[in-house]
Amino acid sequence: MDTHWLKLTGTKGAPRKRGRRRQNWLARLGQKLGLKRRRVAGRAVAKKAVASRPATGLGFRVARLVNPIALGAMALGLASCSFFFDYEPPGPEAFPIKGIDVSYYQEDIDWQKVRRSNTSFAWIKVTEGGDWSDPKFEQNWYEAAAAGVARGAYHFWYFCRPAQEQVSWFIEHVPYDPNALPPVLDMEWTASKTCPDRPSRATVLSEMKIWLDAIEAYYGKRPVIYTSVDFYRDRLRGAFPDYHMWVRSVRGHPMIRYGDLKWHFWQHTEDGRIAGIRGRVDRNVFYGTKGEWQEFLAGELKPED
Repeated sequence: MDTHWLKLTGTKGAPRKRGRRRQNWLARLGQKLGLKRRRVAGRAVAKKAVASRPATGLGFRVARLVNPIALGAMALGLASCSFFFDYEPPGPEAFPIKGIDVSYYQEDIDWQKVRRSNTSFAWIKVTEGGDWSDPKFEQNWYEAAAAGVARGAYHFWYFCRPAQEQVSWFIEHVPYDPNALPPVLDMEWTASKTCPDRPSRATVLSEMKIWLDAIEAYYGKRPVIYTSVDFYRDRLRGAFPDYHMWVRSVRGHPMIRYGDLKWHFWQHTEDGRIAGIRGRVDRNVFYGTKGEWQEFLAGELKPED
């Protein structure tokens, strides 16, 4: 997402160790999206390797020792990773519900064209910390709704402001609208010159909880949490399992980047192009079917679903 002083990438982080939970996750995902199974033919590979070894002489005697070891390692490797290739991780194009997130950085937006470009939702930047607001928010907020784009507001967290100040600042700028998407709390590290602090996990989670509870109480909707790979790894892993999660992963699939996290929205590029917007825009997808999207809009889709 955009800050007023820095355009972030936020995609650092190494892939996590894969496990059986990920295998089950992939299986469910493949079934939901109707993907075809693609198994690794480990047995056929091993047979081919055996058939190609030398048949006579010293090479045959060495091969009798080496090939079983090599083939055993190959078989073990294929067996351990075959589940990963059972289903190809679906790209953004596989998800039917697509959206964007915007700020003043996109300047004037033609929301009618955006809607006709198969854009179902948009999150619009409104506030940052406790003293900065997006100058384009009000225009985007009302014009997106008039065009029929489901829209919500997002707040960019500032680590040098108390949570209650950031709650008040958000409420001051975002109208109450029962038809709006849930508010979003954007949690990511920044290279801020005015606030280089990186509070502890305990402090971060405590402050987040204050904001999340207060905003849910005011707007009547549980907020969505947006995060980047490095911030999730450093502070959020395992926290807030009962919240819908929106993840940034522009250089790899979230299944690889976030491991076993159950995510619900995926920001897959910061270089998107779409009719109605000059220049680049962040593009996103909703993890689910059209029916599940309607459940989400109605507040009936639970994070664990």
